[in-house]
Amino acid sequence: MDSMSSTVAVKAFAEGVTQQIKDYLPEEYQNMQCEISEQQKNNSVVLTGIVLSMPGQQIAPVVYMEPFYDQVRKGEPMDQIMNRIADVCRQSLAVRELPETLDFTDYDSVKDHLTVQVINTKANQRMLSQIPHKQMEDLSVICRIEFPLPAGEGVGSVKVTHEMMRQWGVHPEKVYQKAVENAVKSSPAVLMSMDDLMMEMMGLPFETKNLFQLKEGEEFPKDGMYVLSNPMKLNGASVLAYPNLQEQLESVFPQGCYLLPSSLHEMIIIPKDLGMTPKEMGEMVREVNQKEVARDEILSDRIYEFDKEKRQLCQIPESIEKAKEMER
Repeated sequence: MDSMSSTVAVKAFAEGVTQQIKDYLPEEYQNMQCEISEQQKNNSVVLTGIVLSMPGQQIAPVVYMEPFYDQVRKGEPMDQIMNRIADVCRQSLAVRELPETLDFTDYDSVKDHLTVQVINTKANQRMLSQIPHKQMEDLSVICRIEFPLPAGEGVGSVKVTHEMMRQWGVHPEKVYQKAVENAVKSSPAVLMSMDDLMMEMMGLPFETKNLFQLKEGEEFPKDGMYVLSNPMKLNGASVLAYPNLQEQLESVFPQGCYLLPSSLHEMIIIPKDLGMTPKEMGEMVREVNQKEVARDEILSDRIYEFDKEKRQLCQIPESIEKAKEMER
């Protein structure tokens, strides 16, 4: 099924869900309003969701239909699928309000919640036309407002828009600098050895070390490949926007290193003395992006390094093959 046919089918499925979902929910949810909405995600991925709203509730969560439609295509019983959707609706609606101190129209209210995210420019042209951003090679840095949800329900975030900037009456550069400052403090760059990360992913009782913070006497591991992210490993490639990152990398890789975009969540670091060429690494990244990484989590098909003289992130021309890059 091509992507257009699939989108039409998911929307038709979502229509059916909105008409039937209240039959699977308790009496207290009978005043719930449902409407279908197409949500643009990263890299121009568009998902079909049902927006749920209850009278007097600040938050209107979105339940995405694609995973449930996949279950329909696999032949799972419709009653079971509808019950799963109802469970997700109940869980989503349990988060009833934003933190009392948070007012998106007031800069002083949100300034300590600002953070940054790095995304691909070409793949997000439509979205970037609606929000403030800074260019960084073929990438863009955007600002987000990140906040804890009530009752330990996790973390929510919204993109900073031109309209928010207008309401705040604050210069965009001031907002950007505050977002970067917050991110560096609350979500510092973490460098891990690939071996340590693999052991952590396998669930072995092992403490991953931040190689930027080795204690006196601890030896820097010579693994060949390293992973750069943040403590949560969520949107970890955003550390590329940190002003002190180049200095941190030069302190542990004085001979220089290459930065390979693994996904939105992490970068792979390869020391230059390992002997791999930018062309080889570019081919490797493109292949992984095409076969292994979800489309909305791809950062770039290109390889980067920090220019020692310009003191900035740069693409490596030898790694670029536009004809082979994923269509954006």
